[in-house]
Amino acid sequence: MAAKLGIIGFPIGHSISPAFQQAALDHRSIGASYSAREVSPGRLEEEIGRLRDEEDLGANLTIPHKERVRFFLDGVDPLAEALGAVNTIVKDGGRLVGHNTDAYGFLRSLRERAGFEPRGASVLLLGAGGAARARAWLHPLGCLRREARLRLGLFSP
Repeated sequence: MAAKLGIIGFPIGHSISPAFQQAALDHRSIGASYSAREVSPGRLEEEIGRLRDEEDLGANLTIPHKERVRFFLDGVDPLAEALGAVNTIVKDGGRLVGHNTDAYGFLRSLRERAGFEPRGASVLLLGAGGAARARAWLHPLGCLRREARLRLGLFSP
């Protein structure tokens, strides 16, 4: 039985995650496959139940499932709970536990790739979805001073 991982979303055909995640698994000689799983909102609970299968190790989530999925999990880490959004499910023993890596990933990207330290900066945040909320959490993560200003910009395509 081969180990399985994947990304769950709807629609999902545009995702490049399977290509780079599979390449990373192969590079590390990890015997697992990573696939895209197109799951409509009405089938989300059923699909999460399948993650309990022995060969499934966990999954990543994208739109529109990041917010609703936490109701089908055995646990959610404190940051994901505070954000109200899960983008990663890890199987811990027999339990499915939701995490959110968006805030930490974004902060690391700012510091390491852009050479930008957000501490004390004022921020313009465009968007209001799960990933945008994670970026707004730079303040509670200790990255923005209490006096820093956060401005929101919303639009509807």
